[in-house]
Amino acid sequence: MQPGLLAIFPLPSGNATSAVMTNPFDIIKVRQQLQHQRSRATFLSVGSMMLKEEGIRSFANGITATCLREMTYSTIRMGTYESFREMYSGIIPSTSFANKVVSGMTSGAIGAAVSTPADLMKVRMQAARPSGKPPYSNTFLGLARVYQEGSARIQGGSIVAGFQSLWRGTAPNVVRAAILTASQLGCYDEAKGQFKQRLGMQEGIRLHFASSFVAGFACSACSQPVDVIKVRIMQDRSRSLTAFHSLAQLLANEGPLALYKGFAMCWARLGSHSVISLILFERFRAFFGVKPL
Repeated sequence: MQPGLLAIFPLPSGNATSAVMTNPFDIIKVRQQLQHQRSRATFLSVGSMMLKEEGIRSFANGITATCLREMTYSTIRMGTYESFREMYSGIIPSTSFANKVVSGMTSGAIGAAVSTPADLMKVRMQAARPSGKPPYSNTFLGLARVYQEGSARIQGGSIVAGFQSLWRGTAPNVVRAAILTASQLGCYDEAKGQFKQRLGMQEGIRLHFASSFVAGFACSACSQPVDVIKVRIMQDRSRSLTAFHSLAQLLANEGPLALYKGFAMCWARLGSHSVISLILFERFRAFFGVKPL
């Protein structure tokens, strides 16, 4: 078995661990992003209200969908990144930053395209619950319900419409993932090389932490605007909202800064996720005898 393939197997557990630990940040971020007025609600006020009205268990809302999404999306994008970097090396030198960006965009887009149903379920399970009850009794029944709702919109039922309903928001999700993975893995890869060359750092926790910290901020800043649009489309049950319509409404009613609603929690979540998952990724690679990223 090729070393690159061997390195993929530990990824689901590492990504699921990161998802569990960062789920509270993700919930607060999603709820801030779904506020359609010129709100000044901070992550502290949103978190305090959740604690007061829903209890501490609300910070685990959607955790099954979160884990399912990470075990598909992040496993694919992180597991295939090096393969694409090698594939593109015939056109773009593998050591160049351009190669890392293009490889990250490709692997991220594929991962997002596959995992969109789990992402949709995550957003809906994490959103505010006016009735106090979850929108679906569990993640897997929720996926079945969304499929049925989509199929029922066409007289006589439609398999295609059912799947379209599950993959709602795919376009902004793919764009976000391409940007995020390019900036996260590309910057991580580049930062490692720069730290080694300029600061003389060696492979180990110190290098991996520093590089993943840089990558966490870069991917948070780059992907946040598209993430806001993606979340709103996935939560829209009328299925009438498009990416451009959502963007136009947001800019007209809330201003351009609304594209960074929930950024503190986005960084807390993606920054922590990047550090945890990339360090675990490197540790697992070392354990299985695979060279560092």
